[in-house]
Amino acid sequence: MKTLFTIFISFTSLFIFSQESLNEKQVQKFQKGEIALLEYMNIFAYDSIPFETRVKNIHDFIPRFVGLLKEKNSYLYAFDSLRYISKIHAPNNSFKIFTWELKEPLGTHRYYGVIQFNSKDLKIAPLFDFSDTMEYHTQKILTPKNWYGCIYYNCVLTTDENGKNIYTLFGLDRADFVSNRKIMEIMTFEDESNVKFGENQLIHFYDTSNILIKKKTRLFLEYNDKAVVHLNYNSVKEEIIYDHISPPSEKERDAKFSYIPDGTYEGFKWNKNYWKSIYRVFKYSIDKPDSPPMPAPKNNSKRKDMFGN
Repeated sequence: MKTLFTIFISFTSLFIFSQESLNEKQVQKFQKGEIALLEYMNIFAYDSIPFETRVKNIHDFIPRFVGLLKEKNSYLYAFDSLRYISKIHAPNNSFKIFTWELKEPLGTHRYYGVIQFNSKDLKIAPLFDFSDTMEYHTQKILTPKNWYGCIYYNCVLTTDENGKNIYTLFGLDRADFVSNRKIMEIMTFEDESNVKFGENQLIHFYDTSNILIKKKTRLFLEYNDKAVVHLNYNSVKEEIIYDHISPPSEKERDAKFSYIPDGTYEGFKWNKNYWKSIYRVFKYSIDKPDSPPMPAPKNNSKRKDMFGN
């Protein structure tokens, strides 16, 4: 009962704070700041502009953006005009994560980000991309100071048996000019100064006999950059669903850049304290009650956004 009461008080306080609204003067101030930021973004977001110029602009952009995030009531402002920045809200509205990217000359990408916490003192945690110093598909516990850089596109909240909040993040890493990576990782924090990525091994894999075979801190799906691979939470099934990927032939087994979806789907279901693997999410044929999703044809004439949509 004590735990439930504590959670109720926390959510009540958060709700009260989140119900504040910006007055006209504050809106105008943030709009003015946002317009100034667009001048920098419209340079670093386009790889047709010389790399040195884009680097300078993104380094000028960062302190100005962080300065706005530290302004009173900035949490209530959407920053919708900054369309090349991904903005992810925690399901319980306890924080936002902003992530963005800089394309490098050899097709790799440098990622940038910041977590803004929903508190009256507006604490933030800058994210520093150290992925190029890490072992392949790293399983280490990371922090904002040595973050595996990516663009986050979703966040799911679960709680363990002790009531601790577990945030599962989904991200995209444009690894290089031939491959991409979708990433699923866990974020936890006791307070704003103690954020961890991949704490404990909460991603569990089971075989078809329901025997645990391995645990991971984060999941990587690496695949051909021309392929479309899905990894996300399905709120209807209350499961994480992702494309099973495989090489076109056995000769390419070790060439991750050749991997493509094979038409089957795997997933995870939250099991009190961890994500438990599901070997096959959809088991039946097309047009049956448990049929797999059928993606709509893509219109190639449309310009793709930064997420490839």
